[in-house]
Amino acid sequence: MTSNGKQLHYVSDRLRKMSRWLAEARHGGVVLTGDQLEGVIEEVDTLLQHSLDLEGALSVDEWNHRAAEDRSKLMTPGSVVVLEAFRANSNVVTFPGRPSPFDGSAA
Repeated sequence: MTSNGKQLHYVSDRLRKMSRWLAEARHGGVVLTGDQLEGVIEEVDTLLQHSLDLEGALSVDEWNHRAAEDRSKLMTPGSVVVLEAFRANSNVVTFPGRPSPFDGSAA
């Protein structure tokens, strides 16, 4: 699955990699140099961004699903025929509206 060209499955792969790395250091304690700590922070930031991308993609999917449901409820066959009739290049001619006493067109 991708969102805007990003690989969303990388979140689990990166978490697995981080888990293995931490598991290897669990018995001897964790001692990190500044560079190693920067690598961990960078990896966590990357995971955060991937998770936000995933949340965004799921949110878009949910909204699209809801919109499709709403459209299917609102667009009955009769309303589709009426809307189609009023499209450009249709042979349906609308009647002029009644004059309004407020726009100066009334006698």
